[in-house]
Amino acid sequence: MPVLFYFLLILIVATVVLLPTLVGWGLSFLFRSYMLCHIAVRWTGIAASVLTAIALAYGFTLGARHIVVSPYRYSHSLIPQAFDGYRIVQLSDWHLGTFGKHPEFVREVVRQVNAQEPDLIVFTGDLVNRESAEAAQFEEVLGKLKAKDGVMSVMGNHDYMFFAHDKSTRQRLSDVGRLQSLQRRLGWQLLLNEHILLHRGVDSIAIIGVENDGDGKHFPQYGNLPKAMEGLSPQTFSVLLSHDPTHWRRKVLEETDIPLQLSGHTHAMQMKCFGWSPSSWIYPEWYGRYDENTALKADGWSGASAPHSCKRTLIVSSGIGSVAIPFRLGAWPEVVVITLHRN
Repeated sequence: MPVLFYFLLILIVATVVLLPTLVGWGLSFLFRSYMLCHIAVRWTGIAASVLTAIALAYGFTLGARHIVVSPYRYSHSLIPQAFDGYRIVQLSDWHLGTFGKHPEFVREVVRQVNAQEPDLIVFTGDLVNRESAEAAQFEEVLGKLKAKDGVMSVMGNHDYMFFAHDKSTRQRLSDVGRLQSLQRRLGWQLLLNEHILLHRGVDSIAIIGVENDGDGKHFPQYGNLPKAMEGLSPQTFSVLLSHDPTHWRRKVLEETDIPLQLSGHTHAMQMKCFGWSPSSWIYPEWYGRYDENTALKADGWSGASAPHSCKRTLIVSSGIGSVAIPFRLGAWPEVVVITLHRN
């Protein structure tokens, strides 16, 4: 299977690289009566192939380890004065199995996260590709993540080991347990449809975490948002950690007043160019910051009957790791830094 996979990968890459040259040569025959145009079209195709080859080579090598720090300033009237300036660093989609032979990259991510001097680190799912052992080999490194209020995490679709096709259901469930135990040994607070209050004197904010809440067809739907919010005052500023950004449209906007949701999952398809990604064909919200008004208008809803009184926001991280192949171009490995401000 791996041999076939890599053969197909090489075939696809070769096709993508050679396609501009083939198109250029084909079009050049339309201008064969005009020698300069004939030559120019051919060489344009060749140049495009060379540039494509360089871009792909970068994406397969340096691009997959080109870490970027994305800062966001988030203001809201419910944020208590004591949390004004509070810094949350979000990591997502680490897919540690991708870096089994490159531990130095994992160490560099940890170093850059700690350099942000976060008050809180949140991880929004997909720590592994297919088995807990991928994370276990990095236990010492992951244990060096430091924040004043620690690390909080949720489960992503890969963390349920559905892609371990060689294992029985019982084996997969056992491995899920090992992954959860690993996170707890690291001191991470794993939120399984629950919330935690963070206090600064008499002030507090809530971090809500749900298990993966996908579409129920392609990705598991274990999230229980009502349970996670049980007993939480509507006047408490809340941040929701939910791996799949489609959860925002499907349930969060319709059923809650949660001001801020942090998600991952899409990877921005590991490729972004001039603000566009093939991920946009699948996900309405695939990378960056989204305001509720944009989402509601896209759904044909004016918001007049919305069950809320203030703006809500979704931030989608492009993640750290890769799935299937270690490739990133434009959609670089990302460390998200969110600074809260009282409005």
